[in-house]
Amino acid sequence: MAKANSSGIRRPPIAKWFLAEGVVLAVVSLAFLGLRGQVAGLSALLGGLIFLLPHGYFALKAFRYTGARSARKIMSSFYQGEAGKLILCAILFTMVFKWIQPLDVAALFLTFAIMLITNWITPLLLGSYTQQS
Repeated sequence: MAKANSSGIRRPPIAKWFLAEGVVLAVVSLAFLGLRGQVAGLSALLGGLIFLLPHGYFALKAFRYTGARSARKIMSSFYQGEAGKLILCAILFTMVFKWIQPLDVAALFLTFAIMLITNWITPLLLGSYTQQS
């Protein structure tokens, strides 16, 4: 259950969402491994991690503060988190393309895209955090 602050607005259940996204990543990576081999499986895993790691950084930065009194800190944290997420994505993609050979580029990008879509629908599938209990 998401934790409510004094204003009654709940923090999103980030850990629950990351667990669900981790399960999706494991399933997708194993599917690539089984269907297309070891290189595709590893490439899929790396594509998912390139999404999850920067997104985790964003979540840590963006959801540090709550409450109306912290509005400026919240906005600043969101901007810092988003900038950091984009920079981390670029660094991780660069590292993978530079150091991982052989690489199944299709599996890498397809899994990244699957994780992006999963991230959009996870809150819908696991229930909204804004509902009051």
